[in-house]
Amino acid sequence: MLLHDGIKFQQMVKGSIGFICLVLVWIFLVVLVDELTPIEVINNPSPPVTMLGLAVAFFLGFKNTSAYARWIEARSVWGDIVNGSRDWGYTIGNLVQSDGTPLDANIRQDLIDRHIAWLNMLAYQLRQSSPSGRTRRPWLFGHKPISDRADLHQNRDSWRDYQIATDLPLLEGKNNKAAYLLFLQSQQLATLASEKKIDSYWHIALLDRIAQFSTSQGRSERIKNTPFPRQVAEVGRIFSWIFIFLLPLAFNDERSFFASADAPLLQTVISDWLTFAPVGALVCWIFFVTERVSASMEDPFEGDVTDVPISTICRNIEIDLRQMMATDEAPAPLTPIDKALF
Repeated sequence: MLLHDGIKFQQMVKGSIGFICLVLVWIFLVVLVDELTPIEVINNPSPPVTMLGLAVAFFLGFKNTSAYARWIEARSVWGDIVNGSRDWGYTIGNLVQSDGTPLDANIRQDLIDRHIAWLNMLAYQLRQSSPSGRTRRPWLFGHKPISDRADLHQNRDSWRDYQIATDLPLLEGKNNKAAYLLFLQSQQLATLASEKKIDSYWHIALLDRIAQFSTSQGRSERIKNTPFPRQVAEVGRIFSWIFIFLLPLAFNDERSFFASADAPLLQTVISDWLTFAPVGALVCWIFFVTERVSASMEDPFEGDVTDVPISTICRNIEIDLRQMMATDEAPAPLTPIDKALF
């Protein structure tokens, strides 16, 4: 997630300099062909190009709204996980046995540690490359995806260090290890209830909280495994490029006020190009950036700078829970990398 000062105009221009050069060259070729062609191929193309620009703008607005709704849902899911985790810490930290005596500290620690293990396992699973996700590439914000850091849930070590030693053998061979950790939590609660260490009220209440965690995991997996509708994404990109291709034709019936009627051909072409290329390139660039912004929000769990910072959220939850238990030293919060949280 990019911070407030994480995007600068210079970075955006640097990230799209190739596109700007391409548009400038295209406008020059259109002006040159227009001057060399004695026949008016298109007469007054400005109105249809303007109507096309309006249509593309509406479609890109719809695409951006849809992509943002997908991103904000992902952030909302992890907001629910944050709230539920704090509630889990409050409850486990003050859990008492049926006779009113405090629950064994080791049992409470296991329930907290396994929850932290589940958080990091879920983050690891969400951060893995998906066949339906977007191709990793540098975005126009001047950043590249950071994929070689163990502490950002990109490789196996990012979850193994958090697991309870007795749980590791049980996780081997499981397709969805995060879901199995929730099963182990419910299994330990069932054992506590059968041994009369917690009463049925607390047993049901804690199972309900685990069910909510399972729901949040399912919502995250749905977003992860369901690609942004390609018909929306690709059509928006195609429409943008069609508009960018046709925009220079809107200058076909215009002439630069710098060139005289009897000026040499090259001077006329350069004069026309200098007059209209900056404006045309700016308009095309705005449409290009608008389309790229929506693309950057399509898959919010891939580990890019524009994604939901689930690694940072996991660390913040871990800090809260360990400070509640007051038995372990809480780790330090994750710091921004290149003005972005991951």
